[in-house]
Amino acid sequence: MSSAATNILRLAELRQTLAERFPTEAAVPERVWETGWAALDAQGGGLRLGAVTEFSGSSGCSTLFLHRLLQAVRQQQRLAALVDCGRSFDPESYREVGLERLLCVFCDTAENGVKAVDLLLRDGNLPLVLLDLQALPARSRGRIPASTWHRFQRLVEKSGTALVVLTPQPMVEAARVRIAVRNRWSLAALRRRRRELLEELSVQVFHRGRQATPAEPFVRTA
Repeated sequence: MSSAATNILRLAELRQTLAERFPTEAAVPERVWETGWAALDAQGGGLRLGAVTEFSGSSGCSTLFLHRLLQAVRQQQRLAALVDCGRSFDPESYREVGLERLLCVFCDTAENGVKAVDLLLRDGNLPLVLLDLQALPARSRGRIPASTWHRFQRLVEKSGTALVVLTPQPMVEAARVRIAVRNRWSLAALRRRRRELLEELSVQVFHRGRQATPAEPFVRTA
């Protein structure tokens, strides 16, 4: 037998030995958290845990989304944190959903907001962290380096936290999921309930990286 044939045989034996000793593990299903927003949950099950999600839309759309998330936090008896850059969050507007399970951090700059999120993610005890950048000027948001988002992605992968960044326009390069929403409201919308307006939003969900397949179902958390 030639040396080349001998090497091929040895390589095949090595591969077989490795396959027997280190069998391929089954793919770990992606874990998601149902938000209660039918249009969003239908496109992947809800928020991905262990991932950075960017929610892009107007401030009105973000308010409705945040309202729905806080309702889900209370109903499912979870804990969440909101880092509000620009101090646009008005607790009185969310009194009906209850805020007893929400930690709210107010920051005046993007830099301080990023530091607060970093501490919360490293703590790893909160299943949901929200970073609201809606009220900041575009120049201030643009100062956040891309490396920050990649660092946050690595942190949430370890802790299983869902990090949601609220922005007026897409800007989070490392986002594994991007939720884009649009509205077609008229003045009559001012007299309608928030849930009705939420269900009328046009929503698109874009996944990046590994996605669920029939062999890798989404796992909804209780």
